[in-house]
Amino acid sequence: MELDADASTDRWTDDVREEAGIDQREGGSLPSRSFAMADYLRSWSACAYHDLAASDSQPLQLSALLRLASSDDRLRWRSLDLGYADPRGSLRLREAVAARYAMVGADEVLVGAGAQETMTCLLQALLAPEDHAVVVVPIYQPLELVVTGLCATDGVALSANRAWSLDLDRFAAALRPNTRLVLTNFPNSPTGAALDQPTLDGLIALCRRHGLWLVNDEVYRQTDCALDRAVPPVVDLYERGISINGLSKGFGLPGLRVGWAACRDRAVLGRTVAAKNLLSSCLAAPSEILGEIALRAEHRITDRARAIGRRNHRRLRALLDRHSDVFEPDEPRNLAFAYPRFRGHEGATDFARTLASEAGLLVLPSILWRSSLAPVSQDHLRLGLGRIGSFAALGILEKHLLRQSW
Repeated sequence: MELDADASTDRWTDDVREEAGIDQREGGSLPSRSFAMADYLRSWSACAYHDLAASDSQPLQLSALLRLASSDDRLRWRSLDLGYADPRGSLRLREAVAARYAMVGADEVLVGAGAQETMTCLLQALLAPEDHAVVVVPIYQPLELVVTGLCATDGVALSANRAWSLDLDRFAAALRPNTRLVLTNFPNSPTGAALDQPTLDGLIALCRRHGLWLVNDEVYRQTDCALDRAVPPVVDLYERGISINGLSKGFGLPGLRVGWAACRDRAVLGRTVAAKNLLSSCLAAPSEILGEIALRAEHRITDRARAIGRRNHRRLRALLDRHSDVFEPDEPRNLAFAYPRFRGHEGATDFARTLASEAGLLVLPSILWRSSLAPVSQDHLRLGLGRIGSFAALGILEKHLLRQSW
């Protein structure tokens, strides 16, 4: 299915905006290839005082992060030079990132201003107009738009009726002679799905057979419910595997804007730096030091975040059990969010709008992940579980459910 990326995406965006109740009058004419989730949040956040939409962990305060610093860190922090930094990220920060992986060193790591910028620059470095890419959906819409704007693209949807598994036969059928790259997001948002080892092995075998780059967005790795049983990062398993991660989700540090790509091919990273030089040029020097502190204190930071997620996970699990007439029984797979199927007569999108307007509670309907590449389920809600405030927000959700007559 070769697409006219601009035309199909513009129609997709208009449809989503209308169905999700996004105000199309604000700001005059609609921007081409706009970000549906950002539009939705802008339209509905004003009337929502309680947040179940966020997918990051509880943000950490600067003072709390600095308490985790060594005496050397504090000295460097106080004497920090606020000049331009290394476009690749400081050596010390890249060494701290590389220590997370088995197969890369500091020279196989590129740090950018968030995972999204890093991924965008990487895709620009790898894809040309004559190429073809395969994207596993649902996926974060801006990344899909980057790929479809660069080359012909096909989508392979996760199987909703098979616990959001990846069908390798469907994946293989999507490949073409000019396929160059596969883009995935595991653990997946919004579904929470994670690959098991046999499926990942099969995916890598197909990519190796066809010489494909396998780029995996792994930003929800630290919030996977089964982190102790998680498969290794793709960069450690495959010579053309590239792992994307950052400090925004599992660490609760989105304000630092620290993301990275781990890739064994230094030439690819060099081309990625060239693309990055047209954007942020370099990371902010304070973020480099703070990011290094966070990576060295990873377990202390992520253990706190996971404890918050587990508490909210338990409350949501009980809520789903009590309201099985409205929500399909579902075990959340990620501590940052859940993705239950909504059974109510009004549908997930209208229910989300009603929650915002009547209960002041913001949740995200699955229409915001609709793709121009492959069908994606439209009857789910993504509920954030990573924030301290999510516990009370779940209580508001239940009160709203009890007031309704289904």
